[in-house]
Amino acid sequence: MSTIIYETDNAIFSFTSNDVTQSITQSSKKTEHLNKLLHHLTTSPSDLITIPKQYTDFAYIALDLIEKGKGSVTCRICNKTYRPDQRKLTVAGHGTSPFNLKEKGGIKKLMVKGQRLPGMFGGRGFTCPKGHELISMITWRT
Repeated sequence: MSTIIYETDNAIFSFTSNDVTQSITQSSKKTEHLNKLLHHLTTSPSDLITIPKQYTDFAYIALDLIEKGKGSVTCRICNKTYRPDQRKLTVAGHGTSPFNLKEKGGIKKLMVKGQRLPGMFGGRGFTCPKGHELISMITWRT
């Protein structure tokens, strides 16, 4: 089984090829880049595959895998490798989903007839146990 390496400025992620290919095939954000990457991963003879920087869409796949408790990550700041249960979830902007606004009335309050919706965004990410950002993505916008 191959190992897939994905590097960012702050971290080095390591996943099994089975987890990556399964996540790509089940992804709702299927792009031409991800289809090419999937082909590359399934035809590569190497046991260690590094994701090229041109595949920027892979960050969403990495985030999905991390949320599912897959893979390991090395924080470049701490220079330590962490297991899935050691990473901490962080929230960006207005949260992980536009449908779980905490204020009473939630999204309904935004849906006033004739009123323009405010521009909002949100997402999620992960930090190492010492609080260093490993990955963070904006996953929705209004």
